[in-house]
Order: sequence, then structure tokens, then C-alpha cells
Amino acid sequence: MGGWSCLIYIWYTLLYVNAVVFLFLFIRGLFYDYIRVSVFWGGRVEGA
Repeated sequence: MGGWSCLIYIWYTLLYVNAVVFLFLFIRGLFYDYIRVSVFWGGRVEGA
């Protein structure tokens, strides 16, 4: 059973790391989109 518990532990660790990386990239993408839209609208309002 020792080998199986080790494999399961590694599997869950990889899943956890993948989830954290995915969330980080997803939130960062939303953040960049928000900044880009804000700059775009701000520039349009100032230009007009």
C-alpha cells in the first residue's frame, strides 16, 4: 500500500499545482483584459 499512497499523493499534488497555475493564468488574463479595456476607453474619451 505504501507505493500506492505515494502515487496518489503525487497525483493529487500535480492536480493541485495545475489548478493553481490555471487559476493564476485565468485571473491574470482577466486582469490584463480589464486594463486594456480601461486604457482603450480612457484614450477614446480623452481623444473625443
